[in-house]
This record gives sequence, structure tokens and C-alpha cells, in this order.
Amino acid sequence: MRSRTAFASGALISLLIGLTGCGGGSSTGGLAGIGGTGVVSSGSITGFGSIFVNGVEYEIEPGTCEVDDRIVSGSCQANLALGMVVTVEGTVSGSTGTASRVVFDSAVEGPVTGLTTGPDGLTKSFNVLGVEVTVDKAGTRFDDTPAGFTFDTLADNNVVEVSGFTDAGGILQATFIERKADAVVIGSTPVELKGTVSGAPGGGAGIGDDFTIGTVTFTILSTADLSDIPGGLVRNGDFVEAKGVLAGAGRIDVNKVEPERRGIGDDGDELSLEGLVSGFTGNPASFQVAGQTVDASRANFSPVNLQLVDGQKVEVEGTLSGGILIATRLGARGNQIKIDAPVSALGASTVDLRLGGGSITVSVDSRTRLEDRTGGQRRLALSDIGIGDFLRIRGFQDGSGVVASQIRRDSADDIILQGPVDRFVNGSTLTILGVTFFTSGATRFEDRNDAGMSSSAFFTALSPGDLVKVKDLKPGDQTADEVDQEG
Repeated sequence: MRSRTAFASGALISLLIGLTGCGGGSSTGGLAGIGGTGVVSSGSITGFGSIFVNGVEYEIEPGTCEVDDRIVSGSCQANLALGMVVTVEGTVSGSTGTASRVVFDSAVEGPVTGLTTGPDGLTKSFNVLGVEVTVDKAGTRFDDTPAGFTFDTLADNNVVEVSGFTDAGGILQATFIERKADAVVIGSTPVELKGTVSGAPGGGAGIGDDFTIGTVTFTILSTADLSDIPGGLVRNGDFVEAKGVLAGAGRIDVNKVEPERRGIGDDGDELSLEGLVSGFTGNPASFQVAGQTVDASRANFSPVNLQLVDGQKVEVEGTLSGGILIATRLGARGNQIKIDAPVSALGASTVDLRLGGGSITVSVDSRTRLEDRTGGQRRLALSDIGIGDFLRIRGFQDGSGVVASQIRRDSADDIILQGPVDRFVNGSTLTILGVTFFTSGATRFEDRNDAGMSSSAFFTALSPGDLVKVKDLKPGDQTADEVDQEG
């Protein structure tokens, strides 16, 4: 990875950390209970100060810094970027901390194939070496060095590095993506993939042998570095990172294999972890967040009525014991709420968005990632936002209202509101987060599979609390042009 400016963006793996912060905003402190020695935080970078991690501002330059297996201590911040999922180990006192170690390692690197755009034009999906990836126009940070790499210019055959969170279905929801090359060159394009080994010979794969990860076959070159692999043999069931060059479709010539840790931290460590819930079957005493087993049976939930489901983004805090994170607090950090609209008012820690027949107040905290995509400043603070600016906001509801996870200032576009339905009148109106939209004979309705449906069928299936997305192409008329079932 090349050097980046201090305000650029970045990604994850292994002992994760939640680097979060409102760019230029104030810190509200970490989650309750985190402090002292042996602290490991995990999540995506949301601001630079030094860096903010789950509301704690960490000084990072005195510590060891590793980015894609390169030691960059002394210039750590210049090699990190917004959206990168990283690991931070260190000490914390109140709302500040000192990092002893910062690690970034991308989730996957390789060519884009099978690129498709979602029906709303706000998401795209593609495959990288068998890994399914989704990007969001507002929620994914596109590193635009070299200039010109954006959500709109992403193309098949681009070689990309991706960081993010994997959901319960194995799909990588990207928080950061960087273009490494415009196109693949067979025999020289560098690639990286993590996963569980299969297809190795009975005694293990060594020089000249093949093994597989997912759908990709790896051939170990005679010059490959296996020094970190016990006995120099890659065995079935090993969890590894394999690096090499693309040799053809679904084939990689390997020049290095390294073991990867499945767990996060060591017993006794205090953890602050951001990630997606998986394996939840209704029992809060046993599920996973970012692959880490969690027991939240005695945790304080925020909001108190938080209902866990697979795929939900959360922050969880507690102590690691026997490989299990014994949670003391678990809070929502999802992106269920989507608002694309102009600013109508600003407060010390709030922004009001004007849309439909009203407005919505959104809170901004030390974990909110702010970014400018209007060609102006790249480091954005709440104080830089003005009345009339068009924002793309992704966030969630807590006990007091909507909280922003990400805010992107962008060029004006369609008005969009996604959230739970408050109330409705059959064939006439929808109220979402207190904002009312009219429907008409020209309104297009779509089901959860993006197939068209009639107005009567939509309203017959609708209940208060259902997640719905409204698109308004002409904001002044307060009439929905498109209404979609979501969730």
C-alpha cells in the first residue's frame, strides 16, 4: 500500500479495533468500563486526531504501526485512511489513550468480477476471488488516489483492496476500497486472500503443491516464503492468508503463506469491538460479532429495547475470558436508517434534514464518520457543514432518535428516506420517522426482491414498524415517486 495523506481513508482483520471519531468533533469517551492496560479496540476508522477509536482519541505515532505487513512506525497516520478496519492495542484513561500497536490488513485484494448495480443505484455488488462484496454510495469510502476512483467509476477487471465487515451470509460489506490497478495482468497482478485451507495433500502442502481456499486454487512456488507456517506445510483446516500473483481464472501462484488468528486479543483483555452480528438464534449468551463469540446475557443494551438479529451492526464491550467476550455493554451502530437530503438547520451536535412534508433531526457523535465529496475539503467537521448542503446519511435509532454512523457531503441528488413506518393511510400516505409522503397513481411500488407490485398489494402487506424506502424525485411536491419494501 502506498503512503496516504493523513486525511485519507482505510480497512481490517484479526485483532480488530474500532477506530471511530467525528472528524474534528469532540470525544464523548469510550464505552463504559474500558480502561487501564490490555485494551484492544476494533472497528473502522472514522476520524483523525491522532485517531479516534470508539470515542477514545488514541495517540498512535509512539507505537508500532503495521500496514499490509509493512512496518510504518513514525508515519502511521499518513498510511491510514477513513473506513479502514484496524486493530489498536494500548492503554486508555478517560477519553484519551496511547496505542502500543496499530495493525491494518485488508480483507481481500484482487480483480472485480460480476459487477452489478442495485435497483436504487445506491449499492453495487461484485466478486473478488470468490468473496462477495457490497459497496454503498454513502457508507463505503472510495480511496481516490489516483484520482477518479469512485462509486460510479468502479468497473469489472479493476484490481481492488477491500476492508469491511462480513455478514452472516458471508458477504463482505465494504467500509473501504482502494483501486490498486485499472486492469488485471495475468502473471504479475498481486492478490491476497484469507480463509480456511482445503484440498491440500494428506501430509500438508509444501513447495510445488496445491491447496484451495473457497473456489480458488493456490500453487506454492519454489521461491515461496513458508517460514511462518509450522513445519513449512499448509494443512487442511488451517486459517491462513495467502499472497501471490494471478495465474489465471481461479488460480494463484503463491509466494507467501502466513497463519491468521481466528480470535481477538488474549484472555483478560478488555475489548471494544465493532462488527456485524451472526449466528444469533435468540440466545444472547452465544452469538458472534466479527467472528468473535460473545456472551451478552448480562450486558446493558443501548437502546434498552435493542433486538439483536443477524447482520445488525453493533459495538460490544467487555472482557475476554476463555475465548469468549463477556459483554458488559452492547450498542447499536447500524445503517438501517438512510437519509439523502439537504440541510435545513444545524445545532452543536445535530443536523436537520429537509424532506417530504417535514424534517428529521440527526445526532452526530464522536463515532460518526464525516467526509466531503464535493471537491472541497476532504477533512470534514460538523462545523464545516452549511444550510442547504446535500448530505447522504447512514445511521440507526437509539432511545432518543436517529444517530449518524456516516455523513457524506455530496452533490445534490434524489431525496431518499429509509426507516421504519410510523403510520400510513391505505393508498394515500406514508409517515416515516415523522415525515409524511403522499402516494399517487404514478408512484412505483417494489417488493423485497425489487419486483414491481400494486399499491393495494403494498399497503395490504404493510404494518407499522416495517422498514420502507421512499424516493422523491421532485422534493417540492412531497409525493413519493418510488416506495420499496426493505429488510
